[in-house]
Amino acid sequence: MGERPLIVGPRRDPVDLAHWLEAAYPALAPAIQSRPEDVAYIASSGRGARDARTYRKLLLPSLDLRDPAGVRRKLRRFAARERLRIAARELETTAADVDVTAKELADLADVCVEVALNEALLWADLRYGIPTKTDGSRNGFCVIGMGKLGGRELNAGSDIDLLLFYDTDEGAVVKDGVVQEVSLHEYFTRVAQRLTSTLDEPTEDGLVWRVDLRLRPEGSRGPLVNALAAAERYYESWGRTWERAALVRARPSAGDLAVGEQVLGALAPFVWRREVNPQVADEMAAMLLRARAEIGEAEPRRDLKLGPGGIREAEFFVQSLQLVWGGREPTVRSTNTLDALRRLRARGFVTEREAREVGDGYLALRRLEHRVQFATGLQTHAVPEDPVLLGRIARSLGFRGALQLEKDLDRVRKRIGARMASLTRHGLVEKGEPSHSLERLLSALDARDEPRLLASLEERFDPIRAPDLARHLLTLAKRPDGPLGARSRDQYPELAATLIDALADAADPEQAARLMATFFARMVTPSLYVRAMAEDQLGTRRLAGLFGASAFLGEAAALHPDLVDRLLFRAMAGPIDAARTVDVELEQLGDLDAIPDPVARLDSFVGALRRAKRGVTMEVGVADLAGELDTRKCTLTLSIFADFVLQHTTRFALASGNGGARAEGQPAPKIAVIAMGKLGGREIGYGSDLDLIFVYDPAGQDEDEAQEQSIRAAQRVLRILSMPHVDGPGYELDTRLRPSGNHGLLVVSIEAFARYQETQAAAWERQALIKARACAGDEALGARVMAIAAEAAYERGAAPAAEVHRLRMRMERELAGERRGGARARYDMKLGYGGLVDVEFAVQYLQMVHGRDRRVRTQDTEAALGALEACGYMDSTVAASLREGYRLLRQLEQRARVHHGSTNPFIEEGAPGLTLLARRMGMRDGRPRGSAAEALLARYVHVTHEVRAAYLTVLGIASEG
Repeated sequence: MGERPLIVGPRRDPVDLAHWLEAAYPALAPAIQSRPEDVAYIASSGRGARDARTYRKLLLPSLDLRDPAGVRRKLRRFAARERLRIAARELETTAADVDVTAKELADLADVCVEVALNEALLWADLRYGIPTKTDGSRNGFCVIGMGKLGGRELNAGSDIDLLLFYDTDEGAVVKDGVVQEVSLHEYFTRVAQRLTSTLDEPTEDGLVWRVDLRLRPEGSRGPLVNALAAAERYYESWGRTWERAALVRARPSAGDLAVGEQVLGALAPFVWRREVNPQVADEMAAMLLRARAEIGEAEPRRDLKLGPGGIREAEFFVQSLQLVWGGREPTVRSTNTLDALRRLRARGFVTEREAREVGDGYLALRRLEHRVQFATGLQTHAVPEDPVLLGRIARSLGFRGALQLEKDLDRVRKRIGARMASLTRHGLVEKGEPSHSLERLLSALDARDEPRLLASLEERFDPIRAPDLARHLLTLAKRPDGPLGARSRDQYPELAATLIDALADAADPEQAARLMATFFARMVTPSLYVRAMAEDQLGTRRLAGLFGASAFLGEAAALHPDLVDRLLFRAMAGPIDAARTVDVELEQLGDLDAIPDPVARLDSFVGALRRAKRGVTMEVGVADLAGELDTRKCTLTLSIFADFVLQHTTRFALASGNGGARAEGQPAPKIAVIAMGKLGGREIGYGSDLDLIFVYDPAGQDEDEAQEQSIRAAQRVLRILSMPHVDGPGYELDTRLRPSGNHGLLVVSIEAFARYQETQAAAWERQALIKARACAGDEALGARVMAIAAEAAYERGAAPAAEVHRLRMRMERELAGERRGGARARYDMKLGYGGLVDVEFAVQYLQMVHGRDRRVRTQDTEAALGALEACGYMDSTVAASLREGYRLLRQLEQRARVHHGSTNPFIEEGAPGLTLLARRMGMRDGRPRGSAAEALLARYVHVTHEVRAAYLTVLGIASEG
């Protein structure tokens, strides 16, 4: 029998965990044996990721900054325990990939630096006085994280690279009202020395982190700290390419973060040049060769960092392109390597295939690097030569043994090396005559010879998993003026090669070709867009990339060429302004009242709203794919836009009579539109329903007449929101959360609403009111409704936990439709085991229990989680599990919609498109779990188990029942 991979799940027994860690990482054995309480803590703690906020909450209460010895001791022990926890978390195959644990390490380092700095500043204040600017305010001092710390990519054995800056030399140190002899520069130099000593001076407890200050201006010969003006002078006069590259990953880490942003803003012109200079890549390659020569190893290929095709080449590939394009395209500026790669891909500066090969390879090398450093306890990047140790590391990564690991490593390095070489040998965009394979492909297209075309595709598309690809390419070449037509190829000789390569490199080449064909089939004269594609190769790659990455966005773009023109062949207009988008479309209509025909007036109004909706949805989706907006910002933007649509729609409906005719002389009823569910929490996604209830106030009118008017007005609102239109779909609507549900009136008076909540509302209905938010209509009435809702939701306490749990289990049994485990497993992200409803029920239950504390009153689930944790109503470990689960599930829900265009809440093993979805979720092929799709499913199962455990803990339920 051969060696078996060393892959295991989370360990809960401390002894078992200790033995397991020692077996995988022998160098950790002394620390494990000397501090068994750390292992017990890790075994009992949750497996959720920790961020800087969590670290502060765990560390700060135990510290007294006036006790330097205590600070040093506790910092060292805390950092050692958390590093051990992170090692265990990364080793568990269902816990986290290396980029997640690298962020945990970076956040841990940030907090440790923050504590050490605060202690140093307090010490300096007491000893020397207060550093004071000429205006009497205190000087600001900031620690800038560089390298892997700046990119939140910290290694298990990394130094932390720091730059130290203060705002100005204009001022003095003042103590008891007297100016001191020590200068501001001397003051901050002493702070820097003490900060460094606290972090990296060895004691019996070890050290917190090794500190490297050599990236500062003038390197080891330069001052430890610099004022902003001195830094600007240095970089303007003496800054070199390597310093530009280093500053790409600069990030304010601790201290006065505003000063840090001021420093980076001042240095931005040095880093980000407006001119496009491809020679930057050659300079970066030369720097890499010098660094490789300096290490002088007999076997440079064993060096994971500086060896051929190593980590540094992957980083330099990304940073070179950032430096080339970042001056003109600010969106590609990111300190994190993988995030920057996503942004470069979204803007067409790298292809989907390049991004996948460099990203997957970079992570494979980083995983191995982490395991080597944990296993050896050394700050090393060398692959161990000891076959026993290397075999142990290989099995911990899911390989059968060292030989399989080394074969995979060789494959990864060749791909990264080829990508870096492509920047230096051929420039950023290859030019020249089409290759022989392209000539064969185009010849087959001209002859409309599908068998020959299929054979030529196999030479260019890797792998060929697209049975209908040839048919779509034939469609693109059918018309002479089409993008692959004979006349277009004569006019624009390079377009065919650009387009074919762009389609080949798309995430889904067949889908990209299909949507490209649909796009051009709708045009009477395609020459305008053919010319635009020929003149803008990046735009062509963006278009093919969008079509291949997202069925939802791609189909919308294919049907509406104005979206393509707006998003891909023009400069982006800046941050998405949802309100302005609606206003612009309505302004272009002019005076609606001037349109005499009420049907035409309604059609014009609805068309403007639909055009605004498809534009904002497309902009948010593209930004989402590019990684420029996280899930929370996407849902917030879409929710804000829906609010504006509701406000305009309500005003229009109230100002119009039946059929759109204005009701002269008739007072408009007072109506408040109340958002519920995801809209209430400002959490709607790309296909979300709008949950609404309507409340009216008779305001002195006859009750029956007021009710009838209000019902008609609400019906008009719902019709306008949902009616079909040539300019795009509206919103799906759900009014079932109104009092008495489907059996109740569409619109209810405020008195009836208050009476129902007081005497009839079930506990689940009161719980639903936590999400209630007045979003349109009469503001004063909306405020009155919200006061009633708040009293019902928060002042009367929660239902018994057993009742809440019974309802939750009923939803899971009757509505989820899951198949957990076994072949073709299917999971419901919303209603299933450990799904979004688990998080929402746990949070809302505690909000109702502690609702008299106004700090926990919010419709936003993540904000409520933070408030409950901050107020002490929820354990930090439980909060971390719920927060991590909620973020992952919401992101997965949104990504499934944007990539596949489906609104169903399921992910299913073996489903078409699961691999693409998994990659967009950050999963990669080649991880210990196998394929990206397998990694996603494993991650899902792990996270939902953690969420369910946290949910049960919150409700105090011992058995799921």
